[in-house]
Amino acid sequence: MKNLFEHGKPRYGRFKTVPQCIDIHDFHYVSPFKRPITGIKKSLRFKSFQFISLNNSQYMVGLAVVDLGWVGHGFFYCYDRQTGKVLEKSFLQPFGQHTHVCNHAIGTSSFKKSGFLIEIKKTATGRLVKVRHGKHMLLDASIAMDVTEPLVLCSPTGASGWTYTHKQTALSVTGNLYFNQQAIDLKSHQFVAALDDTCGMLRAETAWHWLSLSGVDHSGQRLGLNLASGVNETFVSENSLWLNGKIIELPAVLFEQQSKTRWRIYNADGGIELIVHTSWRRHEAKNFVVVASQFNQWVSEVSGIITCQGGRVDIDAQMGLLEQHYAKW
Repeated sequence: MKNLFEHGKPRYGRFKTVPQCIDIHDFHYVSPFKRPITGIKKSLRFKSFQFISLNNSQYMVGLAVVDLGWVGHGFFYCYDRQTGKVLEKSFLQPFGQHTHVCNHAIGTSSFKKSGFLIEIKKTATGRLVKVRHGKHMLLDASIAMDVTEPLVLCSPTGASGWTYTHKQTALSVTGNLYFNQQAIDLKSHQFVAALDDTCGMLRAETAWHWLSLSGVDHSGQRLGLNLASGVNETFVSENSLWLNGKIIELPAVLFEQQSKTRWRIYNADGGIELIVHTSWRRHEAKNFVVVASQFNQWVSEVSGIITCQGGRVDIDAQMGLLEQHYAKW
């Protein structure tokens, strides 16, 4: 697909390939009363972010470049499950200064502030990711995406908006993580990666739950999982399972918190039954009146079953991320 937009409107559905171009100048945005919305008002309503996670059985790494129009945001964290040690960096930029999210198939996203730099280069076959703080390199990674089927979809949102997302899980990764005064080779330590590119004219006030998992199961096959509630539920769903790079669509699910550290995720007919135990949490609560965010992202351990296409997939204590997010933007 060359362009997400056709005659000023988004194409809706699940797609096999990533659009080469997503440019909001090609989108004809109107109010619920069919009045055109243009200029700075249109730009401020466009939201865009790229999130990447890398993990093995011991470490969880997360990073993002976020452009919300009113504010730009960049963050990086690394959590060690064995020791409990955490390295976390998070910065904001007013009105998205020094913040760029590339929504084309090839290009570079970046965030800069106070010596902190995130750079994500999209290539034809993967991502090149660098994170620095001052003179210190925190991450230098290459993610291969060409052997894994992508989740690519666009759905209607609100009265005249839309949400686009591109996600992939259980991706091969090489390079180095620099943590706790050591260089950790990502390939030899069997790291896998997941990515989430999302953009659109999102609801002005919204809330969602999200689970992402990347790992290798007991039989040696690559296992990936993406489940969400509260977003992309009109016409299409982003709920998906990956087995050795092949994607399988899953039904709608409910996220139910049973205690401070325990969640249940399940669907109506019992084909999905997961228990999630949470540990370290990345948390932010910002209220600037015009924009606000209550963000929780837990490093988690996921167990349970998924029945699909006549077979059963057992998930046994796989590391993942559970997210709960409320936003007014």
